[in-house]
Amino acid sequence: MKQIELLSGYSIPQLGMGTWQLNGETCSTAVAAAIELGYRHIDTAFAYENHREVAQGIQQAGYPREELFLTTKIPLGKQRPEQIMTFGSRMLDELEVDYVDLLLIHWPDKKVPFAETLSAMKELVDKGSVRSIGISNFNSRITAEAADASPLPVVTNQVEFHPFLYQRELLQVCRERGIVVTAYSPLARGEVVRDERLQKIAERYETNAASVAIAWLMQKGIVVIPKAASTEHLQSNLAAADLEIAPEDIASIDSFEDFRRIINGNFKHYPFDEEM
Repeated sequence: MKQIELLSGYSIPQLGMGTWQLNGETCSTAVAAAIELGYRHIDTAFAYENHREVAQGIQQAGYPREELFLTTKIPLGKQRPEQIMTFGSRMLDELEVDYVDLLLIHWPDKKVPFAETLSAMKELVDKGSVRSIGISNFNSRITAEAADASPLPVVTNQVEFHPFLYQRELLQVCRERGIVVTAYSPLARGEVVRDERLQKIAERYETNAASVAIAWLMQKGIVVIPKAASTEHLQSNLAAADLEIAPEDIASIDSFEDFRRIINGNFKHYPFDEEM
């Protein structure tokens, strides 16, 4: 699996497994299957309430911990320094590990200065509980603010990103600062597989629309974390890492005029599309 180097000096597998809405035995079985198939990057969050199931899946797979990349996230409304330290202990207990590879601010919170949250996350890095820190669901303007306020490099911004939501400005801002973009919901919750434009491109490569979408993202240097529970979907997503799409097909997808979000709502503290 291709690795992308982070500003922290560590590397992240470019294709990972998302676990949002995976719980119970379904989650642990899927995580174990993913690792056995070749996934080395597992993404979770406190908000998913599946840390213990992820831990069970890792144990079932029996793969060396040091060869896995594990991400989790601090929830919205729980980002004050003392809360960060509490969650730092909890995540190690629930995930049954000595450290996590990447800890993210799950959603930006207007009630707590980014500098306070990120400084507390640095303390977890200093303790050896965390290797790299980052953000999630930050627009262009506050991505820059967080990067400037952080005592350590902000290594990634995890956001919704797929062929129907090509966030050019955000991607450019992140690239300029060396921040890797990580795409969640890369298949737009199944809308990708039903899109005739992507299906036609997929036919030329004797593959499926989901694989085309994942390959499109990866060829832009984006980390991709599609959720999957079945072995069939896990295998299909993994195979997309070896798919090379021609420049003319990349340009065709780039030209999609759609700009629609799947994840949206009044719970967010900042406008998603507010740019610098």
